Amino acid sequence: MMKTSLSRVLVAACAALLAACSPTPSDRIAKNMTAYEQLPREQQVKVARGELEKGMSPMAVLLAWGEPEQKMAGRMDGRNTERWIYTKSGTGWAVGLGGGGFRSRDSGVGTGIGVTMPLGSRPPVSYNVLFENGKVVGWEAVNGF
Repeated sequence: MMKTSLSRVLVAACAALLAACSPTPSDRIAKNMTAYEQLPREQQVKVARGELEKGMSPMAVLLAWGEPEQKMAGRMDGRNTERWIYTKSGTGWAVGLGGGGFRSRDSGVGTGIGVTMPLGSRPPVSYNVLFENGKVVGWEAVNGF
């Protein structure tokens, strides 16, 4: 009985940990409902699906894609620019549960969290979002080398 209760608690804890590690657009919207409601209806639909469109504000992009790994400010043709960089390197998280024992009274349950690494030489993928004067003018996916 004790083993089953402990297993359920550990599974629930791992599920909560995973949910906290990868927020979705709906998670970000729920935390910033006022900002979301101020977006035009067409942008609300795109943000909820995690999509971008030209003309979006930085807040709309934050709601759709989350915080970038890097922000770079600049100027191009007399206009203020900003580039937001999102990187996926192929690493990720893994969670495991295990149990065992060698006698009827000696048994245990364990959990683990690990980092998965890319196999071979899989390059990172970078997504760049370009803003001019505070509005999205484009975005691109760039493969690493």
